[in-house]
Amino acid sequence: MLQLINKVMYKRYISPWLIMAIDGILILISVFFTGWILNIKETWFNFPFDNYSLRFIFSAFFITSLSIYCFRVHRSIIRYSSFSDMLRILTALVVANVLLLAVNYVYKYTSGHGTEDFFPKQLVITNFFVTYILLFMFRMFVRWLFEKAYHNGTDSRFTIKTLIFGAGHTGIATANALLSSDTKYYIKGFLDDDKTLTGKTIQGIKVWSTDREEYILKYKDIDQLIIATGRITNERKARIFELCHQNNIKVLTVPRVKYWVDGKLTENSIKEIQIEDLLGRKEIKPNTTLISSVLGNKRILVTGAAGSIGSEIVRQLTKYNPEILLLDNAETPLFNIENELKEKYPQVKHTILIADIRDLKHIEDIFVKYQPQVVFHAAAYKHVPMMEREPYEAVITNIFGTKNVADLSLKYGVQRFIMISTDKAVNPTNVMGATKRYAEMIVNTEKDSAKLSFNNDNEDKKEECCSTKFIVTRFGNVLGSNGSVIPTFRHQISVGGPVTVTHKDITRYFMTIPEAARLVLEAATMGNGGEIFLFDMGQPVKIDDLARKMIKLSGLEPDKDIEIKYTGLRHGEKLYEELLAKKENTLPTYHEKIFIAKSEDYSRASVNKHLEELEQIVGQPFDENTNMQIVKNIKSLITTFKSNNSEFAVLDA
Repeated sequence: MLQLINKVMYKRYISPWLIMAIDGILILISVFFTGWILNIKETWFNFPFDNYSLRFIFSAFFITSLSIYCFRVHRSIIRYSSFSDMLRILTALVVANVLLLAVNYVYKYTSGHGTEDFFPKQLVITNFFVTYILLFMFRMFVRWLFEKAYHNGTDSRFTIKTLIFGAGHTGIATANALLSSDTKYYIKGFLDDDKTLTGKTIQGIKVWSTDREEYILKYKDIDQLIIATGRITNERKARIFELCHQNNIKVLTVPRVKYWVDGKLTENSIKEIQIEDLLGRKEIKPNTTLISSVLGNKRILVTGAAGSIGSEIVRQLTKYNPEILLLDNAETPLFNIENELKEKYPQVKHTILIADIRDLKHIEDIFVKYQPQVVFHAAAYKHVPMMEREPYEAVITNIFGTKNVADLSLKYGVQRFIMISTDKAVNPTNVMGATKRYAEMIVNTEKDSAKLSFNNDNEDKKEECCSTKFIVTRFGNVLGSNGSVIPTFRHQISVGGPVTVTHKDITRYFMTIPEAARLVLEAATMGNGGEIFLFDMGQPVKIDDLARKMIKLSGLEPDKDIEIKYTGLRHGEKLYEELLAKKENTLPTYHEKIFIAKSEDYSRASVNKHLEELEQIVGQPFDENTNMQIVKNIKSLITTFKSNNSEFAVLDA
């Protein structure tokens, strides 16, 4: 019998009009049942043969059916009836009975019938409860019948046997999404930390305690586990993933509710777990009020706007109704971000500017024409081995390009200038990190020294100069940024390997791109000028462990299916990144993830002198000795710059 029901009902949903007809029959039954109940108790009417009864039968049936139709109760799929469906029925019945009582009131007090009711109020009130119980029980019965038929008719050999981690709202929504999909799933049970749920059933599905998760994953023949809760740490996710990998179980995750389509979870929204899910941290909630007060409705220039960090800063800024100037020299990525803005944020006023920060005249023309009020400077060369081969390019962009934008920010009265720096600027071992530290020193702008910092001796402009707040933000690697290790590993795994790791013990700090951008905006609003803001990067991650996790996420085995090849440290690369130099210390801010670094003192006159010398070097015809002269200049200013695995190490002697 159950197999027949399952065969008939599977993916053949009952017509809404048939549901409407069944509801109408149940409403009529409830009317007669209500009259029968009261007829036993009361003797002043003869149900269903007197006027009271006939009036009530026709009025209650017509008004209740109309209300049920207007609230679209018949449009729900009964086998997946939920609390929201029950609430919709309750609302429809409340409206219907209010209308019935209103009809009774109008008849009694406006039709000249004195104290005579159109129909007894007891009938209306009793019928409300009887009707709701019948409609509720009908839906619960159909749901129970379908679940029984589904589980009885499910052949586990031809289904995806699924375990859901989390028995809350998201877990139940996940179960409903799977049961209503075209793919055949057999939900083996829920796993949940809540001990009060252990042993109970939800929609006929058993809830197991997480204390038994190892046993269940090993012996219950599970094909996939879906993490359907936001109340889980990344450490816990990593442990679950390792257990599942050991037992050849695929791991998937459910997105946060705000990403569900029209508030409903679908099977297509459930994705395989990614490395970002294991490394990412608890979402940072920015102080939107403060950010809006400082950046809202401002004209904001973002250099490097087509890059990973720059484009995410643009996305985060869209929440604060700014006018955004997107500047980059990369045509295609700039084209892509422009299309994204038009599609997702059509209300945001924006201007696309193809320009190079090294071209002082062009950049000044932009400042003159658009008069930006805030500048986020994210444009830079960032790849360590490439810049180790091309110090000239690193200097022209990272140092002089930064100086161009910073000088113009002073000259044209920009309110805030925020530079995006890197942990590689701390005790640098490569040209890229050293040029970023050089740039930090240029824009290290305490109010009382901003004028000296840019060699501005015009006293008339002192007030204008010092009104600009220069802020530096320093953080480590971001997950999934252009050219970073994670996209590289994904590509290497997709082609069958090998996955290349430079050193078995190399570690790096990681955070997500949205997290980094949110912290940049937060630091931009709290800075008073002259600070270097550090972000809490969490614990460093071994790149070797990262590679192995990503191979496992692909359903493969490291060193068996995919080779891990150690290639040796690249030019300028170091094993461990640092966020603070030895002579620096930190101060806390109101934000638990943001700190202020107190940099070592240095002579601004020395910075200006080295800049002048560096400008002379790059201004001469390029020859084989130019790069060596450039690096020598940088090392003489940044005494902590010690080259690692590089031809420039000879200068450290």
